[in-house]
Amino acid sequence: ASAASYLNLASDPALKVMPIVGYETVFRDYPAPHTSTRLIYGLRVSYGIPALSGEAEYTMGNDVENYVSAPERIRNADENLKLGLTSSYHPVEVFFVSARAGGQATRGTREVTSSGVTTKTTKDLEVNPYAGAGLGFHLSSFLSLSANSTVIFRDYKDMKKNDLQSTVALSIGVN
Repeated sequence: ASAASYLNLASDPALKVMPIVGYETVFRDYPAPHTSTRLIYGLRVSYGIPALSGEAEYTMGNDVENYVSAPERIRNADENLKLGLTSSYHPVEVFFVSARAGGQATRGTREVTSSGVTTKTTKDLEVNPYAGAGLGFHLSSFLSLSANSTVIFRDYKDMKKNDLQSTVALSIGVN
């Protein structure tokens, strides 16, 4: 088969809607530098042909950390919006691999409880690049299941400060 058939260059543009759920490991700088892993969920929408599609994704995640000394409790809530491009390669009819890249905007809040007093702060809006890859299977002509891993680059000098999202998506395609 030709490269054009693997990339589905002749296919009509399609709209895909993907509910997603997964885990995210995020860097925290308060009260001391560390990472925290939490559940995330959201929705991804893409439009285009498999070789090149535009994508938008919204996810949210919450995590709570408890400590024995002050601050006793920290709750983080973040919302993420990704805009980017995705491309997929279909070496066989039922299997595909994909790559994605773009920018992510993150907005969030932090609630710190210390000695019974809770202080809520709104974090500054952050915009960072992202890149990722995925593997998937077509379950039917309009339904597929994929597993994806995406890195949000927050600090190029210290890679352990970057966020990692591992998700599972169920794609519902509409031509």
